[in-house]
Amino acid sequence: MILNKYYKLGKMKKLLMLGLLLPLLSSCLDDDEYVDYAPIDNKIILNYLKENNIDAESDVSGLYYKVVNPGTGASIGQDQTQDDQVTFSYKGYLTNGQVFADTKGENITSHLSQLLYSMQIGMSKINREGEIHLYSPSHLAYGSAEKNNVPANSVVIFEIKIDRDQKDIDEDLIADYLSTNKITDAIRDQSGLYYQITKEGDGNLVPENAIISVSYTGTLLDGNKFDEGTLTNASLSKLISAWQIGIPKLKKGSHATFYCPSQMAYGHEKRDKIPANSILVFNIQVIDFI
Repeated sequence: MILNKYYKLGKMKKLLMLGLLLPLLSSCLDDDEYVDYAPIDNKIILNYLKENNIDAESDVSGLYYKVVNPGTGASIGQDQTQDDQVTFSYKGYLTNGQVFADTKGENITSHLSQLLYSMQIGMSKINREGEIHLYSPSHLAYGSAEKNNVPANSVVIFEIKIDRDQKDIDEDLIADYLSTNKITDAIRDQSGLYYQITKEGDGNLVPENAIISVSYTGTLLDGNKFDEGTLTNASLSKLISAWQIGIPKLKKGSHATFYCPSQMAYGHEKRDKIPANSILVFNIQVIDFI
């Protein structure tokens, strides 16, 4: 349960729930079979906007968009030197109303570069805590590929609500939990991990590359237990980042509690009894290490 998600999945990067994929960069069609769908899509979008009395703006890319709420938080995608992370919920549907994706208000987090081009362009037009509706031509979405119940060359519509950074949300949730439970001795690491050492243990601190044996219990902030057990001769480097940072603060025989931000655990992934974007609480005892 506490394996690092990237180790467990190998080198394969798991993309966002509901199949948000980068669009195809090139067509497999021969030149004489090529069809330029841009003007076709543009006509479909304009008809849809007119029929539904939607006042939308256009982007040079061919994307149409309607800013529902510009947001009050930090901007997104304005600094071209970095790949912003965004935390958002969304609904995706076709012009006939058929829904093909819906997070139902549940946030997911992704780097902007991992999203469809239409989302990258649209999100860059608002700030965090904003909302935007996108009317995307097929070449900015799934293109000529049939994907996630979306027929090939389909115009798609996205309703997107952007939240604050997940790390800020986690920070507030942990702080509130500690305050509500009158926990005053938890120490905040610069990574965002909070930890309490309830028994110091003996000897040297656990090395960062150690092989460890520990017993643990894992709960959610609401107290529901999702896992417990003992790890024997486990490589610390293959565990979740919260453990990689927290365990080296301990010694043999130490007892501690970790309050782990979601991005230092399983992030936007839902795992068994762990909902997406969950803060995890671990009670840990270091049995031994080498």
